[in-house]
Amino acid sequence: MSHAERVRAAYAAAVAALDLTPVGPAADALAARLQDGGLLHALGCGHSQALALEGYHRAGAPAWVAPLLDARLDPGRGAEETATEHTEGLGRELVARLDPTRARALLLISNSGRAAVLQEAALAARGAGLLTIAITSPGPDNRLALAVEHVLATNVPNGDAVVEISGARMAPLSTVVGAVLLHALLAETEARLGAGTVLVSVHVAGGERRNATLLDRYPHLRP
Repeated sequence: MSHAERVRAAYAAAVAALDLTPVGPAADALAARLQDGGLLHALGCGHSQALALEGYHRAGAPAWVAPLLDARLDPGRGAEETATEHTEGLGRELVARLDPTRARALLLISNSGRAAVLQEAALAARGAGLLTIAITSPGPDNRLALAVEHVLATNVPNGDAVVEISGARMAPLSTVVGAVLLHALLAETEARLGAGTVLVSVHVAGGERRNATLLDRYPHLRP
């Protein structure tokens, strides 16, 4: 088997092994919070920020997703970002930015669940009355999983990468597996809402016109 085939097999196996049972209860709880036009905010540190953006303003995703971003947590900062993940007070600061008239839930994304910023943000969000959901890999050192109400488990092993090449491991699984869990949650929630809030590609007939209506209903899509 080639290295490329081993990478594909690793991703396929990780996705096939996902337990999607917890998605339903999480979607039930989330749909109940979003009935009045509220928002699901998504927060991730480093490369997990890619998943915080994954459901935002894109074809096939609902208009009620809003990333909670901060330049200090951008993966483009490299090692400096990793150190920032443990800055005391930053999680509370991020949650305090949210508009209380629209914010209804916070999705926190971290495979290890060890970033202090995310644990702090989860506790602050719960204190503010927001629903909290995590996409993470539960384990004995995962503090995030203990801080939220719903856990969607990636079950990605410690260290993330799984294909051994030249004495090191490559092919980190968490982004692909996390994207499946994210879109499963969004799809189940939208189905329960029945709100017709899914954005479509502007390159299909009527797409731009349909999206314009949603942009009027959800002004955060025009930051």
